Amino acid sequence: MKKQQSMIDYVYESLKSAIYEQKLVPGQKLVENDISNSLSISRTPIRHAFSRLKEEGFLTILPNRGAMVINPSVDEIADAFIHRKQLELLASEKIMESISADDITRLKELIQLEKETHTQKNLVNYIKVNKEFHYLLINSCNNRFLINHAKKMIDQTHIYLALYDRFYFIPEKKDIRGPNEHQMLIEYIEQNKAEAFFSLLATHITSAIDEYKNRVQHFHQAKDLFN
Repeated sequence: MKKQQSMIDYVYESLKSAIYEQKLVPGQKLVENDISNSLSISRTPIRHAFSRLKEEGFLTILPNRGAMVINPSVDEIADAFIHRKQLELLASEKIMESISADDITRLKELIQLEKETHTQKNLVNYIKVNKEFHYLLINSCNNRFLINHAKKMIDQTHIYLALYDRFYFIPEKKDIRGPNEHQMLIEYIEQNKAEAFFSLLATHITSAIDEYKNRVQHFHQAKDLFN
C-alpha cells in the first residue's frame, strides 16, 4: 500500500507541477493509458491522483471522456474572483485590530520573496508565496468557516493564474503589480488607514478579472474560425 501511495503522490505532484509550469493547457485530455505505459504501473494510482486533482479544482472528470485540465469560461473565472473578493474583504474587516507585529514582519518578507520568485521566473514558488500572503490576511478574522471558504477560493483563482498568467513572458524590469500593491496594503495597515486598505484590496482582486478575461478569450479563439 505504501508503494502504491507513493506512486499516487508522484503522479499527483507531476501533473500538478505540469499545470503550474504551463506544460498542460486548459482542456487538455489526460490519457490514463499513456501515463500507465510511461510509468509501467496500473491505472489505479493514476485514477486516485486524478481524483485528488479534481477535488482541488485542477481537473474535470467526465463519464466516457475521462480526465482533462479544467477549461473555465470567462464568466466562471469572473464569478470566482468576485466571490473571492467578497470573502476576503469580509475576513479582513478585523485586520487593523488583530494583526500582530510578527504578522506584518512576515508579510514584508513575503513581498520580498514574491519579487525574487518573479525574477527567477519560478511560478510554482511565486504562487505559494502569493497564497501565503493572502492566507495571512484571511487568518485575522478568527472565523474558521470563513477562513476555510476564503482559502478555497484563493486556491481556485490561483489555478486560473497558473493556467493563464503571462508570468513567463513578462520582462524582468517591468513593474510587478502584485508585490507593489501588497506593499501598499501593508503600509495602510501600519498607518491604520482602514478605508484605503479595503479599497485597494478590492481593486487588487477585481483588476484580475479583466486581465484573465482577455487571456481566456485568447485560448477560446479556435471555434471562431469555423463560424
